[in-house]
Amino acid sequence: VAICGAGPAGLATAAECAARGLKVCVADPALGRDWPNNYGVWIDEVEPLGFDDCVDVVWTESSVVFEDAAPGALENVTLQRPYGRVDRKRLKRRLVDACAAGGATLLTKRAVDVEGTAVEFDDGSSVRACVVVDATGFRRKFVKHDVAFDPGYQVTYGALLKVEKHPFPLDKLVLMDYRDEYIGGDDEMRKRNERFPTFMYVMPISDTEIFFEETVLVSRPGADSADLEARLRKRLSVSYGIEHFEVLESERAAIPMGGMDPVVPQRVVGCGATASCVH
Repeated sequence: VAICGAGPAGLATAAECAARGLKVCVADPALGRDWPNNYGVWIDEVEPLGFDDCVDVVWTESSVVFEDAAPGALENVTLQRPYGRVDRKRLKRRLVDACAAGGATLLTKRAVDVEGTAVEFDDGSSVRACVVVDATGFRRKFVKHDVAFDPGYQVTYGALLKVEKHPFPLDKLVLMDYRDEYIGGDDEMRKRNERFPTFMYVMPISDTEIFFEETVLVSRPGADSADLEARLRKRLSVSYGIEHFEVLESERAAIPMGGMDPVVPQRVVGCGATASCVH
């Protein structure tokens, strides 16, 4: 089995195939680099898969905030369902180790072409396999589709901050804070928010470390992450009283949402986002 791409879907597929005694080759030019984005997961979904050791912070409650309490306001929601932050470094390391333990070949190369069962790499080398798996993500590089790809986009700007203090309890995640009072009299920002409404996602890590992410759930076309960064900074100050902070790490994402399934049957097997398997 030749797997093109070593994101979460590609490496998970490779590890499972290797564990079943199949001869596996995985190729990705970023094989040695950390995955860049933060991910969260419901604990009752990750535990049955045996990956709960790859969660480094757990919150016992998750809240969704629509509006401040007021007559006619939407009722806010609290979910008594534990949620965790994925330790993306540990998860990748565990999957890579599982591939190696199963005898998989790991190549820091980019697949540039698939012809039948032959995969050609950017250095001119190639491998042959009984099955080729396209796990190249939204590039959809080798799998064929019969419908044009015209997705919406989930656009985010996230930042892990070091602060003196913050107002959030450490056992509660804010899954979505849709309040927009922080915009105040900024007419231009309010106009952008009406076109691309956002919510804040809040992961309190410790008393002085906290992750925030300003998110457009989905839009077509995609929003501007620089605008989301400006909203995040204003929301921090006005809504949460956080004026001073150090950015420990930041991330920007534009995740295509939607898309039809690949053509079936075909020679190359789609996996993960290539096969439209997104939330």
